[in-house]
Amino acid sequence: MLLTVLASLFALSTPAVSTASQPQVAEQTATEANRILHLRSGDTVRGRMRATDSGWEYLRGKEWHPVDARLVARAELERDVLAKARELERHVDRRRCETRVPYADWLLREGLLAEGLVQLDLVLEVDPDQPQARELIARLAGKIVAPGSGEAQLSEAVRDAAVAPRSLQELAVIALSARPQRDAVRESLTGALESHSQRIRAFAAFALRRIEPSAATKTLVTRAVLDGSSQVRRECALALRDVRDEAVTLPVLRALGSRTSQVRENAIEALGTMNYPAAIEPLVARLGALAASSGSGGAWKAPASHIFVGRQFAYIQDFDVEVAQGAAVADPQVNTLVDGAVLDVRVIGVSEMTVAIESRKVRVALEKLTGAHPGDTNRAWLQWWDSTGKNPPPASGPRTPAPGERR
Repeated sequence: MLLTVLASLFALSTPAVSTASQPQVAEQTATEANRILHLRSGDTVRGRMRATDSGWEYLRGKEWHPVDARLVARAELERDVLAKARELERHVDRRRCETRVPYADWLLREGLLAEGLVQLDLVLEVDPDQPQARELIARLAGKIVAPGSGEAQLSEAVRDAAVAPRSLQELAVIALSARPQRDAVRESLTGALESHSQRIRAFAAFALRRIEPSAATKTLVTRAVLDGSSQVRRECALALRDVRDEAVTLPVLRALGSRTSQVRENAIEALGTMNYPAAIEPLVARLGALAASSGSGGAWKAPASHIFVGRQFAYIQDFDVEVAQGAAVADPQVNTLVDGAVLDVRVIGVSEMTVAIESRKVRVALEKLTGAHPGDTNRAWLQWWDSTGKNPPPASGPRTPAPGERR
């Protein structure tokens, strides 16, 4: 359906304007308006345009700049192209990357650069490695000034790229990888992982993943588990996935034994994102431990204890009379009185939420790693493991997600 609509919209494209043979059209195009010029080189110019005897002029700032008519293949009013774009968008399935990418391609070819990049940003948010989207962005390299490409200092280039949208960050990485000082680029990105800005840390992890993820494995592992930003942890886990060495899972697996629940949960999420089959069995073991702590039947029971709340009072109970050297001495007997109550106490708030949340995160991670979905309970997953799950795929590297699959 989408390709059919694309073909029909291409057929509706306005032909090249001939000012010599169509005086009425020439009169209309001479009017200043927002237009898109399609050059014979394949590039486009979008902006305020007007036709002249020698071709076209476009407004930049307060000055008009000429464009030779021999360079122009066709010209269209911007509002007409935007109307076609809105018509085409009606046929785009927003839940599927496969339909957004051709739509973005059409927008870029028609000169709607900003709108096309927005669509690519939406695709890359769902699938950061969508190949068709990355191919489109690579075609823009050299035609768009990448963020930070004009900065001599690498730290400034990284800072500029970190605040850019995802599609422009891809262009920034291409520009960084093209710099001759490759060692300096890796060192700068590794140092940026320690930045106070979470955006800079996230971009540094992303850029390292594209350029050389094995250059900062130790820092990436630390950040994947301990960083306070979920975006940074995800980018670091994706970088560790692209290292393609299951040894990077070992320190993350050790974090499953942390006394801090947040560290354990971060480690579980990282293992699911890294997509190494070697993490499946330890995660199942962790799920079994969580199920065991929940009690029989899967119903969680809070730990119980007793607490005493009360006071003690001292009082003189009696006197012992003792005779010493002919004198009577009263020796008081001191006793205590207890006033209070013994309460039956159960800790339910923190412990119950920790077990439930951690169990859910383990199930989500296992679903990513195995592609299975036996159910939404610990018991269902443990039964699946006992019956069919003990034969995981060969541990040759991370599993490749299906196109459009959320990572």
